[in-house]
Amino acid sequence: MTAERELLEQALGSDQPPVSLDFEAIEAQGARAVRRRTKLAVAGTAAAVILAGLGATAVLTRGTPQMVTPAAPGQVTTAAPREREIAYCYRTADITSTENNQHVAFGINGAGPNGRGDAAADSMSICRSTWTDNHTGWQKPGLPRVVPPLIACVLTSAAVDIDPAAVGAVGVFPGNAQTCAAMGLPVAKI
Repeated sequence: MTAERELLEQALGSDQPPVSLDFEAIEAQGARAVRRRTKLAVAGTAAAVILAGLGATAVLTRGTPQMVTPAAPGQVTTAAPREREIAYCYRTADITSTENNQHVAFGINGAGPNGRGDAAADSMSICRSTWTDNHTGWQKPGLPRVVPPLIACVLTSAAVDIDPAAVGAVGVFPGNAQTCAAMGLPVAKI
């Protein structure tokens, strides 16, 4: 008799009917269950790694700024800005948006009568720096900062949420000369 059977007879008593247990079959069944769980764990880990890789790829490519598609062709005109002490950088080519952080106004120190400088002359470089350094949070954190093509237009009274005195100032938008024309604005001669 094996030690296991003796232990079982001690526990049950000798007056019980004989119990026949196939310990090898029980151990084999347990080993199969362990192998099955191991295979499931490996498959689950592999699936999680693949999903994490796909998720990371989606997050990293999602925030890449899209190239601006030029608007429908319109009549491109040019004009010199009348207001040179203030200028605006726009996040999108939309002068009717009231969305928060759609545009940022700026002026610069200088030798003008009010102590201000010619913001219109420096508008392209200031707005390019705004995009490059992400001062306004227009670009997703952690992604390469891509500066879209920029165009300077002269703002008209159709531009919403600007200082009324800024009509005739420069607005710098992502796009090209057709972008200004599509918004009904002249390209700024700066």
